[in-house]
Amino acid sequence: MSRLFLSPWMHLLSPLSAVYGAVARLRRQRLAARAVCLAAPGVSVGNLTVGGTGKTPVVELVARELAGRGLRPAVLSRGYRRRIVNAASGPAGEPVNDEFLVLEENLPGLLHLQNPDRTAAGREALGQGADVLVLDDGFQHVRLHRDLDLVLIDATDPFGSGRVLPAGPLREPIEALGQADLFVLTRCRHTHGHKLAVLRSYLRRRFPGIPQCEVDFQPEGWRAWRASPAAAEPPAALKGCRALAFCGIGNPEAFRRELVGLGLELVEWLAFPDHHGYTPRDLERLEERALAAGAEAVICTQKDAVKILPEGWPRRTAKIKWRWLRLRPQMTAGGEHFQRLLDRALNKT
Repeated sequence: MSRLFLSPWMHLLSPLSAVYGAVARLRRQRLAARAVCLAAPGVSVGNLTVGGTGKTPVVELVARELAGRGLRPAVLSRGYRRRIVNAASGPAGEPVNDEFLVLEENLPGLLHLQNPDRTAAGREALGQGADVLVLDDGFQHVRLHRDLDLVLIDATDPFGSGRVLPAGPLREPIEALGQADLFVLTRCRHTHGHKLAVLRSYLRRRFPGIPQCEVDFQPEGWRAWRASPAAAEPPAALKGCRALAFCGIGNPEAFRRELVGLGLELVEWLAFPDHHGYTPRDLERLEERALAAGAEAVICTQKDAVKILPEGWPRRTAKIKWRWLRLRPQMTAGGEHFQRLLDRALNKT
């Protein structure tokens, strides 16, 4: 959790949180009452907290499931911090963000529109042949109607301090979870069994009738830049490797835990701000620090790698190996609830 949400700031900011929570509550009520309904089913993937709960991998999982049913899903996202221009990505060379590039790499051909006005994006997607709309980070975007609301909860830190911004990490009061159709608990395998049981029990008591499922992000393999997926190394390939690891994601601690769980020896660990744009000098310094620390590899996430690749790094003259870890989303429990609710959403007229 950010230090901003810790005492004494948490208590000093509590009055502002009360105001923020009241405004968020009224905003949801006002916008939901006049939500726009487009001519296709809508599935929202969102959360209640700031920070990374795994929305992009779950969007991938949902889009993959829909495509497997013979449908053409379109992902609608806000496009936060779109600044990457790549001739091979985005409509007509428009800037995109790292999440766009991750989904493009994992699901080639996926229709993905980034526009803060997701109603306009939805209409555009329908004009391009989409028959189901997937709202990325859509729980608070209630101005667009959805038929299935998936709300992600990171089991390692579900609600932080339990306070609303700016004193805590909640975007809305916790009561907003009552609007969910399905709770998706993520990172359960990194959570102590007792803590996970308490979370499940709390959600059942506080929000009876809302089912739960679990999605985890399973290590699939290590990838080198410019290498084909077929050349991936198995997750155990770097066990015992001395590595400098870095990332610029919403929940860097989750990535650090993943690496430790895979048996890497982290000689240095660096967390950049979420969506950080890496410069060539950043990358040179990372390599210099890795060499100085006696590392055998420089490690990052796919979300970092897709931003570095257009910069032409790692250089062919790199003095150390660079790898990124591919994590594949997998539903590990409660899949029957997801399938039933998805069936219901797709059959609505």
